[in-house]
Amino acid sequence: MSVKPFSFFSGALYSRKVCHVYLPASYEQSEETRYPVIYLLHGLNGDETSWIVKGNAEATLDDMISSGALRESIVVMISDGGYGHGTFYVNWYDGSGRFEDYVLYDVIPAIDREFRTIADRTQRAVCGLSMGGYGAFVLALRNPDVFGAAASISGALMSANLMTEQMLRSEVVRMTGPVHGSYVKELDLHVLASRRVREKNRPALHFNCGFSDYLYPLNSAYKALLDQLGYEHEYMEFEGDHNWDYFGGHLPEALSFIERSFPSTQT
Repeated sequence: MSVKPFSFFSGALYSRKVCHVYLPASYEQSEETRYPVIYLLHGLNGDETSWIVKGNAEATLDDMISSGALRESIVVMISDGGYGHGTFYVNWYDGSGRFEDYVLYDVIPAIDREFRTIADRTQRAVCGLSMGGYGAFVLALRNPDVFGAAASISGALMSANLMTEQMLRSEVVRMTGPVHGSYVKELDLHVLASRRVREKNRPALHFNCGFSDYLYPLNSAYKALLDQLGYEHEYMEFEGDHNWDYFGGHLPEALSFIERSFPSTQT
């Protein structure tokens, strides 16, 4: 297995970007085989190297693929777009950046052109930690035609109704707009789940969080919301705090769920 940097141009952000791409062992042995794709998203103040350098993702992927717990897959570790402390992978209300467009219209098409992917929602998943956990869910729930599954580890699973006074006075409002406005509803995971729950192609959702994590209340509230809606999901709780020991240690649960979400046979 190998991880290689891949650079591409983002029209949404009008800049050159880099992602890191994990290729399975058999990738170079055949020019015909195509693979499902998993996108890994980092958290606040991170970048496209975070999962490799801090999260031990390469070793985890090697072990899971070797053991058969995860089928051979292309795994893409991307930047959130690189603005400020973090972009949350969405288009910002104040026009600071089109970070959802960057993922949908720059990153994914570039990966599908350059690598032998299976370019289908049923074989494309997204997973992230903290801010990236929110990003994974918001991208999938807003774009179920693009992602068939999403997984969050210690995610910032935000809803406008749960925004604190501190958030209302922070840079978050530049992203969401007025807390009682219409734009924030398009980024509200509670609202988005309620829209998707009855749809046949709603994305499969997994999330896990540590009991000592400061984001634990947001995760338990999201589980309660999904239970109330009847949105089928997988939720797990473990001992642990908001740190890389937890993020990397519980990546296997997220990847195992994604494996189960893929079709039983590859196309």
